[in-house]
Amino acid sequence: MRPGSPPRVLAAGLALAMTISACGPQPPDGATLLKQSSQRMLQLKGFHFQMQINGFTGPGEPVQSAQGDAHPPDLHAKVILKEGAVLLEVEVIFNADKIYLKSFTGGWQQLTAAQVAQFFDARLLFDQQAGLFAAMRDTTSPSRGNSEKVNGHDAFPVEGTLQGPRMHQLLPLIREQGTYHATYWIETPSNNLWRARVTGNLFDASQAATIVFDFSNHDHPVSVSPPPLG
Repeated sequence: MRPGSPPRVLAAGLALAMTISACGPQPPDGATLLKQSSQRMLQLKGFHFQMQINGFTGPGEPVQSAQGDAHPPDLHAKVILKEGAVLLEVEVIFNADKIYLKSFTGGWQQLTAAQVAQFFDARLLFDQQAGLFAAMRDTTSPSRGNSEKVNGHDAFPVEGTLQGPRMHQLLPLIREQGTYHATYWIETPSNNLWRARVTGNLFDASQAATIVFDFSNHDHPVSVSPPPLG
């Protein structure tokens, strides 16, 4: 070794330190990301959502997709329902504990909670205790992957498991038995959730289905008013 030359170990250490510094701070682990994003999403003043169900649903699950704006528990959405081989669009409003439906046959009418539960109680999706954002904290064995582009944003996928009874709370037509695979795409440092996906034998014990949620307009205020009846 020449006089004045740094030992090879020291040189390697300096190179490693420079590499780590260049990469910047590392993102939180999966469990921390889920906790932080759950808190963020539960506190939003409003957001836009899209929900798509693919795979086997069967006659007991008429909902195919939904999209709308929400400031839970208030929500205004368009929902695509399947009746046999026909797809029907209805519009629903949840406002101040009242529920309104506008079907393809006419104007707005008020429904009871029991009536809307027969096809799709969208309030449960984002309920503060039972909904998707709360379920993020109940996801077990979370594992964070590498950053991916989702809806034009850099987000980290966090994969984990949700128990059947927990998913049944979120959407009662989902089976209570078994476990389901969940993936959440979370941006840092905003903690915005851009996409969530749940897969498994959701509606039938032997056939798979997938539910995908996409979110946008995070924290844009949403105001939902009751519609004129008739």
